[in-house]
Amino acid sequence: MPKSALLAGLRPTEKFLLSMVILFILGLAFQFMGAFLAAWIYGFSVSDILALGTYEDSSYVAASKLIQILGSVGTFIIPAFLFSYLFEGDLFSYYKFKNPTGMAPMFLVILMMVSVIPFINYMAEINLKMEIPIRALDQLLRSLESTAEEMMVAFTATKNIGGLLVNLLMIGVIAAVGEELIFRGLLQRLMCDMVKNVHLAILITALIFSAFHFQFFSFLPRFVLGLVLGYLMYYGQSIWYPILAHFVNNAMGVIYYYFNSRGSADDMLEEIGTSTLIPVAAVVSLALFFIFGVLWYSQTERFTTRSPQSGGIETE
Repeated sequence: MPKSALLAGLRPTEKFLLSMVILFILGLAFQFMGAFLAAWIYGFSVSDILALGTYEDSSYVAASKLIQILGSVGTFIIPAFLFSYLFEGDLFSYYKFKNPTGMAPMFLVILMMVSVIPFINYMAEINLKMEIPIRALDQLLRSLESTAEEMMVAFTATKNIGGLLVNLLMIGVIAAVGEELIFRGLLQRLMCDMVKNVHLAILITALIFSAFHFQFFSFLPRFVLGLVLGYLMYYGQSIWYPILAHFVNNAMGVIYYYFNSRGSADDMLEEIGTSTLIPVAAVVSLALFFIFGVLWYSQTERFTTRSPQSGGIETE
């Protein structure tokens, strides 16, 4: 580890707590920066922007997208490289971008994510059927879930290729890169150093990842996704595997909403694995996922050396 790393000597718990504080501060700062910039560009008041207005206004949706992009960059990507500099001594080496991947394993990651859709959707259906004993809390959380869905529909409602590319950049690329750098690249690694058990670290990180989105009725499928991403990071020893998997997951949703907004898609993607097509589809989905996963593991095993203490990233 380079001697120039300013905070290399901190204990894992101290690094974790410091990371949480910095993420919160920078995330909040960039959200407000985005709100002021969006208000200036699109002619809204800052209070209107922060009040979560109607998504039926195209200008408001565009302003919200700008806030989302700046917020993601400021909450995840910039802090990620800052942490690499503070803990490792340069901007990139902490996440081992140069660890080998290979075309075959990357292609298998795509197959894994496509095949697991029905199982993820089935988990989502189970999650939606859960009820919270406190009625007021249940209604509040369902209202927040509905608002999040409304925002996603508004963000992805476009009928031209330019709008689709913007959505893929915002929801696919930026979210995948930023969230994986922080959750799998940073927090999972620190958690491994803290608990000394890679499987427990992956589980805890997946819980944090799902809870971060503040959507209780989408918690279970997002938690399952977090587990998949965590094990891709551990067994693959490269941040590129979870980034690609996260991108494919998000991109499929963006593309579905794109065709849906054009009136050329049905509910097949949303319903695969749910009660309309019987849960057997979810079982087949999971079986295919494990088959592709085993093939992926066999492809990556020949050039990886896994260390439980490093969260799947060989330390120098």
